[in-house]
Amino acid sequence: MIPLSLVWAALPLLTSFLVCALMIRLGPKDAPDGGRKTQARPVPSAGGLGVLAGISAALGAASLLLPGGLGNPLITLAQSALAGPMLLVLIAGLLGFADDKLNLPAGRKLLVLAAASLFAAIYGPHVTQLWLPALGEAGLALPFVIGIVCAALWLFVMANAVNFMDGANGIAMGSSAILLAALAVIVAPPPGAAPGILFLLMIAAVAALCGFLAWNLAGRLYAGDTGSLAIGALIGGAGLSVAVIHSAWVPATLVLPILIDVFLTLIWRARLRRPLMQAHRDHAYQLFLRAGWSHLKVAGLWWGFCLITSLAAITGARQGAGTAFGLFAILLGGGVAVFRSGQRAQRALGEGGIGFGLLHGRLSGPRRADQVHGMGQV
Repeated sequence: MIPLSLVWAALPLLTSFLVCALMIRLGPKDAPDGGRKTQARPVPSAGGLGVLAGISAALGAASLLLPGGLGNPLITLAQSALAGPMLLVLIAGLLGFADDKLNLPAGRKLLVLAAASLFAAIYGPHVTQLWLPALGEAGLALPFVIGIVCAALWLFVMANAVNFMDGANGIAMGSSAILLAALAVIVAPPPGAAPGILFLLMIAAVAALCGFLAWNLAGRLYAGDTGSLAIGALIGGAGLSVAVIHSAWVPATLVLPILIDVFLTLIWRARLRRPLMQAHRDHAYQLFLRAGWSHLKVAGLWWGFCLITSLAAITGARQGAGTAFGLFAILLGGGVAVFRSGQRAQRALGEGGIGFGLLHGRLSGPRRADQVHGMGQV
């Protein structure tokens, strides 16, 4: 018998690593633009293709090689509620690759992604009730249409949110690996039980991301929209399944490090009447880069944030919806408070961006040209 770990972990890691090596030689290049992007030279992009190849290799090999008693993963996936979200992952990856190659208009890209998110929500899992403190265990019943709309918005937001955060080596894909690993823990089977398709998908995705990060952390390859849109959609789809099994507050807590930065940055730009569709360098993590931090140091900080929310999400899944809601509220309040204090301090310093400005005076220092690159995605 072929060990499950070989198919679902070693194979996607190796496949991703090798395809990423090929993308370094043959993939599209993310070139400097003399302004927002500050890398000194063109860097190969679309490394997300390697991640998707790794996940696909695991699914294909498992379907061909694993014993029939475990079920065919592709058939199981196609017949499950994950079929819609996984189709979204595929569409998002293809759309992202087209954008990496052709630089598609942002409006058209968002329109396609919105339509695909709605389709995935219709044929995927969606929440039918939302636990709220005043309503007891029954929670707030959500009509079918409202559940579909909320699921579509969640998928659309997550795909774009991960894309927004893809502006420093390791931050978006490394954080995603941690979040997907947490989702794997949440849906892990009890001892002695057969693993489910969602658990196996999460393991394969984490392994494939590790294969990509081996190149990305060295600054040799970017994920591009190929990776960020697809992995964001995958986190969104898996999060929907967890929301149905446990509570919507569990995945909401999990992704707070991404959502707090993205939404508060957008709100801030809207208040200043700055174009929301225009790529920028106003995210909190980008301030650290401008202050002289290395990509790895900034990524490590966000990995720490993700570890905290991952532990909270796992705890919420095990303790129930009330605990999940409480942890979400605490971490949301704390995250917003830290972010806003940084915003106020940065205004006092006369900075034009947004983020943890209170650290700027202590963190400022010489900045190398290879320490920062703009995100360039919408």
